[in-house]
Amino acid sequence: MPRFLIVRADCDSGRGTRGLNLYRFLAIYHGRRSVELISSSRVKHGGPRSCDVLFVGMPTRLAKDDLAGMRFRRAVLFDYLDEPAANWGASDRDFFLSLTHHYWKAWTEPGWDNGLRFGVLPIRRHAGLSWYLRCRRALPWMANAGDERRDYDVAFIGSASGARGLNQRVEWLRELRGSGDRFRFWGGLVGSAEARRRVETGVGDCAGLFYGRHRVKFYTYFRHLLRSRVALTPAGNARWSYRHYEAIYAGATLVTADFRQASTLIPLPVDGMVHVPDGAPVTEHVAQALAWRRRCPELAEANVRFLEQYLHDGDYTRSKPALMDRFLAQLDG
Repeated sequence: MPRFLIVRADCDSGRGTRGLNLYRFLAIYHGRRSVELISSSRVKHGGPRSCDVLFVGMPTRLAKDDLAGMRFRRAVLFDYLDEPAANWGASDRDFFLSLTHHYWKAWTEPGWDNGLRFGVLPIRRHAGLSWYLRCRRALPWMANAGDERRDYDVAFIGSASGARGLNQRVEWLRELRGSGDRFRFWGGLVGSAEARRRVETGVGDCAGLFYGRHRVKFYTYFRHLLRSRVALTPAGNARWSYRHYEAIYAGATLVTADFRQASTLIPLPVDGMVHVPDGAPVTEHVAQALAWRRRCPELAEANVRFLEQYLHDGDYTRSKPALMDRFLAQLDG
């Protein structure tokens, strides 16, 4: 009997959003025999099953009768969709709320209520990050260089995604472009010509905001983070992003969407980041981050050490159980 049974969500997004990230995380800490990942159709037609903790991805086609043969001690509902609060879709909400009020996502923010006990999930991450960090001693360009060897004041690369009527990425880039030569900048928005047309339909002209290519390889992206003093981490569809962690490991100072009240499973060094309230201009916050780096050159390494309390070279590891302790403690709530 596996300790953890994960039922994949019934949605059209990638494998990670359906539960593969959660499977990998649990398998690292507890071994592959302790966790099983199955589809909702296997639950419907696979006969009785037992587990300690049942994770059900939302939205799901499962109904009460489908779980009649399922035996478990605790149940958790989850989704990895980059939207605030629960994503029920066509799920039988009343039935699942009769099983549990635990609902976990990649991040949480204040104001999410609806009677649910929101928790946080292990996030997906780019495998290249750990590879580069493990190889840093053999690759001189991987070293976290001092500011005198960083060519750019500020960097950002990403799609023009935005949520709830706020496209912080577009607004920040417009403001920085409008500041003239005040900062040496690398990056811009990426996306296909069709994606660009959709963005401009929603937010207006984006001339000068797009990067020269519609995609950027991780090698190129991370190498430029290593050459930048400040990295922007504006909100996209969600307030959190992978680049929070990638930028810290690259030794850049984060100018971020206000993260002081948000939560993720891997804690961020909130006191070592510059937070921009929603709707506030970003230019002066970039200047603040640059001044902070000059005053406190040890800040970048302190932020890396903070993450390494929970990770090893940017990845999950059984040798550092604090993250699993945080994860399991949520079940006691």
